[in-house]
Amino acid sequence: MTRHRDAAAVYAILSETYPVFADSDDEWMTSGMSDTPFRSLVSVALSTMTTSARTIKAGRALYARVSTFEELVALDDEDLREMIRSVAHYNHKTGRLKRMARQILDDHGGEVPRNREELLALPGIGRKCTDIIMNFLAEEPSIAVDTHVKRTVQRVGLVERGLSAEQTADVLQHITPTGYKAHAHEWLIQHGTKVCTARSPRCVGCPVVELCDHADAHPALRDAG
Repeated sequence: MTRHRDAAAVYAILSETYPVFADSDDEWMTSGMSDTPFRSLVSVALSTMTTSARTIKAGRALYARVSTFEELVALDDEDLREMIRSVAHYNHKTGRLKRMARQILDDHGGEVPRNREELLALPGIGRKCTDIIMNFLAEEPSIAVDTHVKRTVQRVGLVERGLSAEQTADVLQHITPTGYKAHAHEWLIQHGTKVCTARSPRCVGCPVVELCDHADAHPALRDAG
């Protein structure tokens, strides 16, 4: 069962429960991972299949040395590899970051593209990364879907279970009220990491428990304690 009709109600509650990233003490923000368009793009490229903590560790090392795509291209490959060793697939990401930086210099004058098609054409930049950049840099409200967001919205019942991350993003883009789109990813990811966790979700005290398919199907979880 999907609960598209409850999307506005779910977002209304989440928006009252969690801050937006810019107003929080989230380490991603306090570490300056998105302080500039350069950092925003490189950070999301580093973050794929990697925890925030490991991405931040790599970002801190890298941004202590470089602040532009020119400097990234000029960086020795082995130095770059060592700086980002904490992220998953760091060997592959070393090459992709270099190719991405070179393409941005050659095709976009060293500026991060604000166009969806041009972002997707960059090495190492997929749908989730593009949605993040479009939302925060191009001011085109987009909802990026990672594993936490996908799990949360499918468990709650906003999106049908079994859909891929891209399919989930498409549905969310359609059902999310315009006023909530810009920060939907931020609220959903906080809920997914703090309450609606992969194992042993904290249904007792969950702010959206009364709107949740999972809680309806497992009343003992909701009423425990």
